[in-house]
Amino acid sequence: MDLIDALTVMGHVPSPVSLSEAGPFRRKFSMVYDVLENGQWDLEELKELLRACRPEGVETIAGYPVYALDSTENERAEAQTLPDRGILKADQFDALRFGHKYSWLMRLVSWGTSWTAPVDVMRVETQQSESRVGAEQVKALAERQSEDKVITADSLYANEKFLPVVAPLAHTYALVRMRRTNVLYERPLPPERTQRGRKALHGARFELNQPARLPDGEEKAPLGNRIVHLQAWRGLHFKRFAQVEGTALRIEFLRLDGTPCYARPVWLFWTGPQAVDLLDLCRMYLWRFAIEHTFRFLKQHLGLNANRSTNLVSTQRWMWTCALAYWQLLLLRTQADDTRPAWYPKHNGGHLRSTTPYLVQQQAAILLLRLGTPAHSLRPAGKGLGRPSGYHPRQKPHLPIVKKSPKAPISSP
Repeated sequence: MDLIDALTVMGHVPSPVSLSEAGPFRRKFSMVYDVLENGQWDLEELKELLRACRPEGVETIAGYPVYALDSTENERAEAQTLPDRGILKADQFDALRFGHKYSWLMRLVSWGTSWTAPVDVMRVETQQSESRVGAEQVKALAERQSEDKVITADSLYANEKFLPVVAPLAHTYALVRMRRTNVLYERPLPPERTQRGRKALHGARFELNQPARLPDGEEKAPLGNRIVHLQAWRGLHFKRFAQVEGTALRIEFLRLDGTPCYARPVWLFWTGPQAVDLLDLCRMYLWRFAIEHTFRFLKQHLGLNANRSTNLVSTQRWMWTCALAYWQLLLLRTQADDTRPAWYPKHNGGHLRSTTPYLVQQQAAILLLRLGTPAHSLRPAGKGLGRPSGYHPRQKPHLPIVKKSPKAPISSP
């Protein structure tokens, strides 16, 4: 608890051990890494606690709670003794980067703000993929919560590892982005009586660049200072998993004069009820970008990638420590005063802007001092004996970078 409180108020975290200099941390600096490596954490009980601590004023769209799923990188280029270090995906012309990836599942709290509520954090092992780990997180969420919910994700999750797992879950619907090069298929035509063999699984091709038929639903609606043109085609599926049928939604952002704002539209795949309004689906996906702002705040002000330990248990628990510190800011936001500087805009379109996580963090020390801590008081333990005389720790072995597709051996001529 002292470590979480210190991380909540610190603001700049060069390393985990630097938290021992913060006021809320009442123990020795050596306890920082002791609790990260040897502390006892019950993650299942912790997830149940987070589920019960619903933030005040949490919002929904069309009656559905909206979640965002995404992964973030922890680059460890020089950590040669770090286990299970893999190659981080990069653009074609970028230099190779090495490290770990962590998959985050967050509940979106308030539309138009960057507030989110993390509900699960998992490391993506090198032999897994972000889609498979994200599907496991969503499946575990569906087992804990029986209410209807929407999971939003980018185009990385529009594949056979995610959608076939999430679509059959009860009270869980997926809204994922598709690449413009994706090809969907219509429902197959009913077989003729004289036809023999297996029934067809796919109908006519549906290319996103050139839709083959008119949309089943269409509308234009204002959204902020833009106009969105929405078109929907129902009864479509991917070729690799025909059992998942959904709706393809095309979103085009227009200026007030009717000209497009961007060169290409946005394509979404929706597995939920067809009765949901198209504008609500658009707002659900646009709300997903709050997770990107959360990642930026975690890295800049909560030291998300500050733990450079080579212990996998320590790095995983550090991610959860950052998530819990963010939760404290989320729950403290209703008690924080509006002390934003004069150059901060206070209104947006006639509405008062919400307090940001950074403004709440500036007042967190005063609020936590007022609330107190549930941690036990300190007990004198004396001075540690240190290492025995003549003890020399073994040098850690250097571990190779794990590659998912190793090169085949060159055969001799």
